Amino acid sequence: MPSPLKIAYDIASLPMATKISDAWLKLKFASLTSKRAASQMVFAKGEPAPKVTVVVPVYNVERYLALCLQSLRAQNYPNLDVILVNDGSTDGSLAIARKFQEKLNLHIVDQENAGLGAARNAGVQAIDQTDYLMFLDSDDALAPNALQNLVSRIIDVDCDFVIGDTTRMKGLTRLKRRDTRAVFSGQNLAETTLLEHPQAILDVTAWNRLFKFSFYKSNAFKFPQGVYFEDMALMTKAYLRASSFSVLTKTVYLWRVRTEGSKSITQQTSDEVKINDRLKALREMQGLLKAGVVLGKTNQKNLDAFKMRVKNHDLKLYLKTASKTQLMRFDEFLNPGK
Repeated sequence: MPSPLKIAYDIASLPMATKISDAWLKLKFASLTSKRAASQMVFAKGEPAPKVTVVVPVYNVERYLALCLQSLRAQNYPNLDVILVNDGSTDGSLAIARKFQEKLNLHIVDQENAGLGAARNAGVQAIDQTDYLMFLDSDDALAPNALQNLVSRIIDVDCDFVIGDTTRMKGLTRLKRRDTRAVFSGQNLAETTLLEHPQAILDVTAWNRLFKFSFYKSNAFKFPQGVYFEDMALMTKAYLRASSFSVLTKTVYLWRVRTEGSKSITQQTSDEVKINDRLKALREMQGLLKAGVVLGKTNQKNLDAFKMRVKNHDLKLYLKTASKTQLMRFDEFLNPGK
């Protein structure tokens, strides 16, 4: 019999709870937008607000898009550009985006459907000039003060990028991401590297980090197109290319677990194509980490942390839904030549 806590969690995760949660967040974001003037934002070194560009890829998210864009308005960030890439949406997403053009410095790139990686690349390609770059998925939201916290940190320590913690929102529930807790469990890390902080390999999502645009462009980073989990190998490459990165333990990103309609990519755990693409991404990550050993960028601790990640996170995602044959592929990956 389920425990009372589990019953309460399940009730708080129902689709109706999601509607209540989103309505409350909209009110909160509206209140933040009206209460604080952007001109009041001050950074530690007395710097004027540098330009931040947020790329938002959009595909058939009319149910969630308004909340996402409201979270950007609520940042009250005085030098913000938003590039929204409409990736061939067939619902009302584009109409919702256009309503926000008067409320945000929002530019729309319209293209035929090409997938998440291509949409992010198109957004980056559309940037004329900026100081910093961030990605935001259109069914998620930025936490209040996220941009101020991220920009303040990257100015203070002058690193190549900064990663912040993520809170998982499912209905009315709010929990820190379980799979990345080891990354953010200690104190803030002003400057670190993957060699010094091997647990960072647990967090390879594109969206909870702020990049120096000069770093991103000089490395010619591009997301692979036509595959799922397109950020995993690229973010591993970013860790390895960075002179240093910073870790911020504050929540900067609100990651939605959908409770209604179509599931997000990470929730689709029995799809053959997605399992193959995840394994492909993991092989690429592993190859990068092994190459890093030769370059002095990684060592055995990094390879061990990666293997534990696969066992404790990637494999566990599929234990309840994948077929025996599909699970065998993970076993072969973890135990080659067995």
